[in-house]
Amino acid sequence: MSQSQEQMVRSKAQTLMISLNIALGSLNIGYVVTYLTLSIDTLFAVLGISAEEKTERLSLLAGILPLGNVVGVFVGYLLKQKFTNKQCLHIADLIGITSLLAVIADYYLIVVVRFFLGVSNGISSYLMPVYIKSLCPQQYFGQFSMFVGYGINTGYAIGQLMGIGYIDYSGPSSNWWRVVFLFPTVICILRSCIMQFVFNYDSPEQLIQRGNLEKAKYVICSIYKDQYVDEQFERYQKMATEQQKQNNKSFLSIFERKKLVTLQTGIISMLVQIWCGVFAVFYYSAQIFSDMADDDVVQKTIYTFCLGLSGFVSQFFTIYMVNKLGNKYILMIGSFLIGSLNLAVSIISRNVSAGNELAIFILLLLLVMTFGSTLGPAAWSIVPQLNDSDGTFIATEFRWAFQAIVVFCFPFMEKNLKIFGAFLFFAIIDYLYFIYCHFFLLDSRGKSNEQLIAAYHNKFGYSVVPVTNQQLQNIQTDIQQPQEQQLITHQQGNSKNESEK
Repeated sequence: MSQSQEQMVRSKAQTLMISLNIALGSLNIGYVVTYLTLSIDTLFAVLGISAEEKTERLSLLAGILPLGNVVGVFVGYLLKQKFTNKQCLHIADLIGITSLLAVIADYYLIVVVRFFLGVSNGISSYLMPVYIKSLCPQQYFGQFSMFVGYGINTGYAIGQLMGIGYIDYSGPSSNWWRVVFLFPTVICILRSCIMQFVFNYDSPEQLIQRGNLEKAKYVICSIYKDQYVDEQFERYQKMATEQQKQNNKSFLSIFERKKLVTLQTGIISMLVQIWCGVFAVFYYSAQIFSDMADDDVVQKTIYTFCLGLSGFVSQFFTIYMVNKLGNKYILMIGSFLIGSLNLAVSIISRNVSAGNELAIFILLLLLVMTFGSTLGPAAWSIVPQLNDSDGTFIATEFRWAFQAIVVFCFPFMEKNLKIFGAFLFFAIIDYLYFIYCHFFLLDSRGKSNEQLIAAYHNKFGYSVVPVTNQQLQNIQTDIQQPQEQQLITHQQGNSKNESEK
């Protein structure tokens, strides 16, 4: 694409809003991680759960969510075989709307609702970057692919902000927890309505695969100026051909060397994003700050809110950094700084006193800020940038599995290794990832997705075997068959109507 992106698209603002609406579901992904943190004391008081039962009940309530995410990613992969990306997100939102039932004060019902909310978020987390990649002009993708990460960070902040209500409305008579639990339902309804009534655009390559060429051209015309429609239609036809070729292969082909060259980068990046130390803070910040604030509700809430606000504000620095630095250097800077902050928390926590509690809080604040502007959005961005939808599925599936392990393991790490050992472990992971980024990641600046993937293949000595003309013709025939069948059926219907007349 030699022309500037501003010249090619009809409206940069509209293209931005389409991607933002798709990524709107990522608010829920971040929100559900933090909204329970400050709700738990009030919720358990309402449910009449005793202090002796609290640890076991909290573990199930927290751990069921990432398990639902793991199931949701797999469900999303199956749905994508039958439905378009937009339709799959509608299904995800329909499942997410059931979170409305969480306002009923029943512990096991809330557990079930959180599982299905995890399924909804799992479907979204897999399909949002795939859908954005489909509709987004190639030169915008470096920035727009960050929207999922931005949305998750914003969700963290909203979840912690909602905790402020517990300052005045806590205890067994409170109904504020019901307001807090309603937020995911509102987001699901909002996104589905906008997708259906404002930006009703299916992915063009999926429409082409299904033989609906006119609707595919309509979507392309809605995004690109008239003089570039044919060029973009040809690009989407190639995408449809590649997808059809992939569909004709066994699922295990995703583990071929060609795929693994970039797939391993996505999986490792997702591993470090989860195990960099920040998610331990997100999930267990209330417990950490309870000790620091002597269980004072106001002080604990202020500490927790400051974490969310710092992550929300800092993420916007990435918008300016991505074009100047690229994902490689953003990830390198982030992993090194986060590793250093984890190391500092580890060292200071060996001798916790009233004098250094504030220092630990400031370090955790900087930790979340650094994550919000580096690993948070960039790790989400690099996965769809280097992988097709199948590779994105595998990396996202691993991501939620890694998060489930963190949720279950960190309390035991903190108990046996203490804060010192746990954060030292996180620091080691961060420093190892810094080394990995230096030697194995490639600079993405000035490269389209195809050019970047080709650069990885070249670097690691993999020569991509081109598709033969005969293979290309066979694949295109497979794509055209549904359209031809529709035409035949339509003609038969017209003949039948004329005969009846």
